Amino acid sequence: MITIKVTAEALKKLEAEYSDNITARNIGYILFAARTETNIITAYDNKKRNFYNVTIQGENAMEIAKAYSNAPSLLPKKVKNEKEALEYIDVDQQIGSDEVGTGDFFGPIVICSAYVDHDTMKVINEYGITDSKKLNDEKICKIVPLILKKVHYMCKVISNERYNEAISRGMNMNRIKAIGHNHVLVNLHDRCPYVKNIYVDQFVDEEKYYEYLFGCQRIQKEIVFREKGESAFPSVALASCIARYIFLEQIKNLSEKYGIAIPLGAGENVNTFAKAFVDKFGIEEFNKIVKKNFKNYLEVLNESPSLI
Repeated sequence: MITIKVTAEALKKLEAEYSDNITARNIGYILFAARTETNIITAYDNKKRNFYNVTIQGENAMEIAKAYSNAPSLLPKKVKNEKEALEYIDVDQQIGSDEVGTGDFFGPIVICSAYVDHDTMKVINEYGITDSKKLNDEKICKIVPLILKKVHYMCKVISNERYNEAISRGMNMNRIKAIGHNHVLVNLHDRCPYVKNIYVDQFVDEEKYYEYLFGCQRIQKEIVFREKGESAFPSVALASCIARYIFLEQIKNLSEKYGIAIPLGAGENVNTFAKAFVDKFGIEEFNKIVKKNFKNYLEVLNESPSLI
């Protein structure tokens, strides 16, 4: 990776040369991102407009840098997973957030925000951090504990009891998620106030997201929402991996508490397990560790008429 400063004139030439390769425009402070077979070029806005930062990733980075700047400065080089880094259109300072557990009947919802800069990219590349859905749980449990002290992040765990109480007050899952994302973003941005680009893996449209935050004392503004954000922004990918790890730790703790392996997801196998759990531990314990608005809950109760 190489970063350079270019003039407005040089930026126009760069944009024109790679116009056929541009994949994104005007995302937060990103003016444009272009992807070729071997490189990703990302140009960033600058309020002073006397120069612009451009980050170049890939095999021909130095050649491109020399063509547009007389003094390119090398960023810290990674030694592993060169191709993986090319997934991201932005590797500059940023904060991103993601959540896990929303599709699991058992266990909490975990929402995490993470900070990424060029030093963090070395950690991401060294440990092979990517979208948590592309990594198996064994891999996540192996690598995430090794990086937690090397990165800045903020997590919020929404227990099943708090989730069910919020649902009973008329909230829906998207509002619960929006409030959780806002919480972790505000708190991490307080620690990194100089960050301009803030990304959220989009789960609802922007207008509705901010509607859900009505009444919150502090609201993080100027967020870029993008579906599959973990594939475009390393901060979202990092947040997804940390959130997944913490979620798995919560499931592990529940499994140890009850002496039985708690299943993930919300399929038929989960219903079968749930019925056995109720028979052994009772409905009160069951209510503490499940999301009661899932259809699984009624299905379990319908199989056990004495509980209704």
